[in-house]
Amino acid sequence: MSLTTDIKEYASALGFDLVRVTSAEPFPEKEAAIHGRIDQGLMDGLPWFTKERAAVSCDPRALLPDARSVISLAIFYLTEAPRDLTTPGEPHGRISCYAWGDDYHEVIKAKLEQMAAYLKAIAPEQGGLAPGTETRLFVDTGRMVDRAVAERAGLGWYGKNTTILTHGWGSWVFLAEIVTNLALEPDAPLKSNCGTCERCLHACPTGAFVAPYVLDNTRCISFLTIELRGSIPLHLRPLMGNHIFGCDICQEVCPVNLIAVERLKRAGRFEAERGPFQPRAEIGSSPALIPLLKLDEEQFRQRFRHSPIKRAKRRRLLRNVCVALGNLGDAVAVPALIETLRTEAEPLVRGHAAWALGRLGGPEARAALEDARGSEANETVQREIGCALGMFGETSSSK
Repeated sequence: MSLTTDIKEYASALGFDLVRVTSAEPFPEKEAAIHGRIDQGLMDGLPWFTKERAAVSCDPRALLPDARSVISLAIFYLTEAPRDLTTPGEPHGRISCYAWGDDYHEVIKAKLEQMAAYLKAIAPEQGGLAPGTETRLFVDTGRMVDRAVAERAGLGWYGKNTTILTHGWGSWVFLAEIVTNLALEPDAPLKSNCGTCERCLHACPTGAFVAPYVLDNTRCISFLTIELRGSIPLHLRPLMGNHIFGCDICQEVCPVNLIAVERLKRAGRFEAERGPFQPRAEIGSSPALIPLLKLDEEQFRQRFRHSPIKRAKRRRLLRNVCVALGNLGDAVAVPALIETLRTEAEPLVRGHAAWALGRLGGPEARAALEDARGSEANETVQREIGCALGMFGETSSSK
């Protein structure tokens, strides 16, 4: 057996569902594409994603000077659970499937560290390794163009919704990489593609896909609910539905994913899996929204410890909850939103609570907005109140 085969088998034993290898050559076409997206403003809102970062991310040898290979890995994360629960008097929100369980960064990083230890400890007679094996490990947030690596390694192909699609698992996979100075046998890229299918492009409620394979980051619900630090643009809020962290719509409509899910159901994969990506009791796949408005900072930290949701931070999550409550149209949320408008310390949350009250309407919501207009000191929240009152057909002097 070759060293490359040994490594793949070990990775599979650790729980990786797909393992492929590519060279450590740069990705100049990907770097040019990233530069173009930045120039077009499609990466706005991600100030850390610069051209300088792209230059490093697209060259494995900038990360490890004597790199010779990159190991591309994937883990299937989808679990079967009820979503969009609608109980009268208890509106629920949507959380992207990948965030139902434990933080995948922590889970996968531990596996990568085991992989790195294996690469450094494997006996010379098994592969003739020279001493001094080096590795660099990446899980999503590191400086590595993970989808470009996966594509060139033959792990999957680049979908029109900008995800990596794989045979057997669809796009429901987390990607990870190990850059190493080991000379491994590279795999060939797949010849698969999306053909003429464009379901994902047309399913996006905010129109985030400006063309096949091109995502306008500033309109993506995942960006709006997770990365965007300030106010959500007014024209996009009604299009977000009840999403409070991430979005799966473009994946849910994908035929490749639908086929993969059916195959896995028949194989009993969902029933057999009870791992770290299963919905956590304190989070769930579709949490009740009104109780989330009552979380203070410490309660937020406790509830979402070791969860991807902690990335949004309390203020952004509660902002998203307000938008979802406004969109769901259930008047049961009015008292909780009024309390938020009156007592919440974060102006960002108060402003979105005002918008939600305007969206829901009714005399109680209007009276609360009028009262807040006379007492609110923050100019941004005052504008939100004026906008909300405008939904009642009134032009506010504070607008």
